[in-house]
Amino acid sequence: MPGFAERPADLEQRVFQAINQVRRQHRLAPLKWNAKIAERARSHSARMAANRFFSHEDPKFGGPANRLSAAGIDWRMCGENIFEEYGQADPARSAVRDWMQSSGHLKNILTSGFTDTGVGVAIGRDGTYTITQMFAAF
Repeated sequence: MPGFAERPADLEQRVFQAINQVRRQHRLAPLKWNAKIAERARSHSARMAANRFFSHEDPKFGGPANRLSAAGIDWRMCGENIFEEYGQADPARSAVRDWMQSSGHLKNILTSGFTDTGVGVAIGRDGTYTITQMFAAF
């Protein structure tokens, strides 16, 4: 089933842009795209989709802090939002809408100390979208 945007990279950029729009509305500096963080986010989404788990804790690689550190990313503060869905016309919009309605996810989006982010999207064979957004400050 094709979604609103079939290419994961397009979805990643739309999530990134939507989150920065929310930050601007709250008078916060926009986040910078960080390719290394995006690579970690993509890896987490792909592992969740392939191994059928949905959690901030990867059974093999641990939580976001462990995964960023293992990639050689020297963060001072980090956070992560994850989303999974099937059947929505616009998975990027659905992810951001759901995160905005969750206090923990919203806190990550609106944390003024975060400076960098990366988004990773995996699309399963059955059309399920798995989205990870990681946040960091250095």
